[in-house]
Amino acid sequence: MQYAPEVSAVRVSEIEKTGRDVGVQLEYFFTPRLSLNTGLLHAVKRYETRGSDYHMAYGKAPLDRVYAVCGMLDIPLNLRYALLYRPTYQVFASAGLSSLLMRDEQYELWYTYANEPVRRTRQIVNGSNHPLSILNFSAGYERQVQARWGLRAEPFIKVPLGGVGYGKVKLSSAGVLFSVQYRLLPPALQVK
Repeated sequence: MQYAPEVSAVRVSEIEKTGRDVGVQLEYFFTPRLSLNTGLLHAVKRYETRGSDYHMAYGKAPLDRVYAVCGMLDIPLNLRYALLYRPTYQVFASAGLSSLLMRDEQYELWYTYANEPVRRTRQIVNGSNHPLSILNFSAGYERQVQARWGLRAEPFIKVPLGGVGYGKVKLSSAGVLFSVQYRLLPPALQVK
């Protein structure tokens, strides 16, 4: 089980509110140090950005600001390597790609019309999918608390390879992933 408070932004100066990721992942060990993991995370990303960063046709008036709350499924595929490996703890680095499946996009669009600010809302349900569109980087610490149980803290950053969602924004995210690990095989039976 995993939980991550995170922030998302198109520009670092525009970080406003926190979002979160919740989900599960499976990990396959090639060796005690090298593993491949994938899973399913439900992510909620909250951000605001300039209208110029939001790529969509919206009437004749250009957008001034966009505020968004987007729910999506994040399907990561990451390689993890233990830089420091001990029987009771590990320090590791990880890199990979994520696919995003947009599920509920809610937008507040602001523009100026006849010198007056105008607010419109838009909701997109089951919108676009973005296969292998996000680069994932992380490093972290894992502590074994019993033979099969462990706790992990993993700061991460997600960098877009292209635009995502209805407005095709280049949305980056950063946070810390906290997880409870359960090994199906005891360490003695895992691949060496």
